[in-house]
Amino acid sequence: MREKLAGILFLVILAYLTAFGAGIFNLLFVEANEKFAESASGAFLGAFLAFVFVRTGDFFKAYSDRVTKNHSTLVRLEHALNGLLSTLDDNIFVIETFDDIYKKYAGGGGQTHAFVWANRLHPVPATYELLPDLLNIDLVNELFHLNVSLRKLNESMETINGAYSESKEALISERIDIENYMANVTRIRNDLLVIKKFLASAIEETVRSLGAIRILAKKRPLIGYALLRLAGHKYSECFEDKRLEEVKRLSEEMESIKAESKKQIDKAIAQ
Repeated sequence: MREKLAGILFLVILAYLTAFGAGIFNLLFVEANEKFAESASGAFLGAFLAFVFVRTGDFFKAYSDRVTKNHSTLVRLEHALNGLLSTLDDNIFVIETFDDIYKKYAGGGGQTHAFVWANRLHPVPATYELLPDLLNIDLVNELFHLNVSLRKLNESMETINGAYSESKEALISERIDIENYMANVTRIRNDLLVIKKFLASAIEETVRSLGAIRILAKKRPLIGYALLRLAGHKYSECFEDKRLEEVKRLSEEMESIKAESKKQIDKAIAQ
């Protein structure tokens, strides 16, 4: 029933448009009504120009929004990759510390004591969700490859964390002796040294991507330059003097709050 009604409605609209078009054609070409032709051409030209201006405005607005979004994403990526570098470096520090302690306890057979490690490798964050907002396809491909490497690295580190946790719990619950525990730790240590190489490689790759991002981020949208001027994106010449005054005022407020808090504590103790 709905399909029939839709078909009938379509035929009615088509018939109306046909009749309207025929009337326009008759006035323009058959009866040659000059006044109507002038008014019709003027109306058409006005509608056409309005259409062009609206579509042009939409195009430039969409372009401006896209470029602005791309630049904002570059700034967010710069912040994210700086945090990523910190996490990667922290994991290398964890491995080096583990290796130093291992060397102190590792030796021949018949060990009577062992170390228990309380630290663990930390997962590194990926940036998949930011990639669709970028315009530079080379950077997108580069970051996608980096994210794939980081995902594999996270899986390997999670496996090592789990293996060591199981060995540590087995030792504490006395399900394995120290010699077997240290044998497990030796295998884990060898895996960690391999992971360390991948961490160093990931740092190099991240630094390269960060360099590319910083270069691209310097190309701000046109409106960005005006906004940066208005927002004060850099310290002014007299900024340091104002900051010293504000720090002094803040210190005085902190001392005042501390003194008031001490009075309240002394009063509470005296009661």
